[in-house]
Amino acid sequence: MKKRGSQGQVSMEFLMIVGMALLMTFPLIIIFFQQQENLRTEIGASQLDKVASEIRDAADEVYYLGAPSKKTVTVYMPEGVKDINISASRIKFLVESPGTDYELVKWSVTNLTGTIQIYSGVHCIYAQASDTIVTINETQCS
Repeated sequence: MKKRGSQGQVSMEFLMIVGMALLMTFPLIIIFFQQQENLRTEIGASQLDKVASEIRDAADEVYYLGAPSKKTVTVYMPEGVKDINISASRIKFLVESPGTDYELVKWSVTNLTGTIQIYSGVHCIYAQASDTIVTINETQCS
């Protein structure tokens, strides 16, 4: 006759091994998701810095070319932008991030005015020079 206790012992040892493997896997999963969020934030910040630089460069270019110069740039606005303020000689983005909100500011050589809608996705933005100011607004993407 076989002993019944040995079958239960094998099952219990198997459950303990699986349990230990799960306990070692959970921290790795948590670290993975934290790193993924950090990477997403850094990519969004880089995209936004590129967007701000392209808009500022377009504004500076039409300013140097003089009125009635106009330049259109197509940019991809990342998620997390809460506010865009264009005034004086700066373009200021207020960005929401997991740790804390931050501002990204780009300065121009001229006075700026205008508005850009706040949504993530593709924007067609134009900069148009007049005698004393450069206007930055959105246009319909074609």
